Amino acid sequence: MRAGFCVSGQGSLFRAAVRRRADTGAEPALLVLETKAATDLDDFAAANGVAIVRLDPRDRAAFDRGLSAALAEAKLDLVALTFDRIIPASLVAAHRMINVHPSLLPAFAGNRGIERTLESGVRIGGATIHEVVEAVDAGPIIAQAAVEIAPHDTVQSYGARLYTLLEPLFLQVLRWYAEGRVERDGRGRVVVRGARYDALPVVPALERFP
Repeated sequence: MRAGFCVSGQGSLFRAAVRRRADTGAEPALLVLETKAATDLDDFAAANGVAIVRLDPRDRAAFDRGLSAALAEAKLDLVALTFDRIIPASLVAAHRMINVHPSLLPAFAGNRGIERTLESGVRIGGATIHEVVEAVDAGPIIAQAAVEIAPHDTVQSYGARLYTLLEPLFLQVLRWYAEGRVERDGRGRVVVRGARYDALPVVPALERFP
């Protein structure tokens, strides 16, 4: 499975996908970066044989054209987003995409998912990986991870604990797509064929990346 990755930040999940590509069956074929993404990602991707495109989002029309051209040229089976940019509707329609969101959707959709989770006073937070539709953070949910919140938590402490579940969850989702097990039911919901849905903190349960 040829996978593309669109990254706005440090690219930790992309790096994990590169390191574990033999385990996921997802071959990283393209990395799209926006200007503020970590500067060492270009060298990391090049050293691992991944094509790189870095785009400046200040000119939205040029950004969208560059993104469209890069995705089309790479001939991808799946695009994974850890991206702060809205994807044009035409690209959402043309590509199978998943998005990583740092909250338990549908709660705290949009920006600052971690901060808003902590500010709200909820006792359980988490992360969601969902398929991308035109509406922001509204696509069918593939998998979620739940994380307890302590009164003393900061963005850094909570975020670090969340990431320990998010990385294996992300790798597992890539594996499910590579295996062709991700389907839609009669109500348009995502279902992973043969997965276990009966236990927290990660649902469906991790299989290959415990």
